[in-house]
Amino acid sequence: MYHIFTRYAKSQNTQPIELDEAFELFCEAVSWYGPYWDHVLGYWKAKLEHPDKFMFLKYEEMNEDTVLYFKKLVEFMGYPFSSEEQQKGVPEKIVKMCSFENLSNLEVNKSGKHREGQGNLGIENKIYFRKGKVKVAQV
Repeated sequence: MYHIFTRYAKSQNTQPIELDEAFELFCEAVSWYGPYWDHVLGYWKAKLEHPDKFMFLKYEEMNEDTVLYFKKLVEFMGYPFSSEEQQKGVPEKIVKMCSFENLSNLEVNKSGKHREGQGNLGIENKIYFRKGKVKVAQV
């Protein structure tokens, strides 16, 4: 979220918050959306009580085998792929269609703007796309 808000601030010609300050606020549970860890913990506890109603997905695992976790997700939602769909490669095709590479290259996501209701917020869609790769500093 930090990167999205930073890009948005820059697009509005306002000074974005520095990463170290944002990190401190996050650690102090100061957020526009409330304390993050309390939020996650609430869902984790609910998952323990109702495992059939909550599913946690981890980015690293999904990134390693996206098709497998996509199949788990649709099964969890009650809409598993049929054997025929699996044989035709439907899950793989959907994952490819929803991939970062595909979505970030759509014209609407390169030049379009985010709309809410009838208004135009003026937020360019491209700010939502970030590779998610972390650069490790050399010491």
